[in-house]
Amino acid sequence: MRYFVVVALIALGVIFLRQKKAENSAPQKTAEAVAQASLTPRPASEHDWAKAAIDRTNEVKRQVKRERASNEVP
Repeated sequence: MRYFVVVALIALGVIFLRQKKAENSAPQKTAEAVAQASLTPRPASEHDWAKAAIDRTNEVKRQVKRERASNEVP
């Protein structure tokens, strides 16, 4: 059982390293393509993805509020 766990951890480590190596060798996106894909004014990094999601949620809430206000005006 111990040997199975050790072999499994080694195999997972090798798979992880292969994926990281493949990710680094993939062509990088241009700045224009990244800007078009972004929904927030600033690009969301891997460290502040939650903040970007909250910002987007607040932006949508403000948009809905404006639309509802404009729909009520005769």
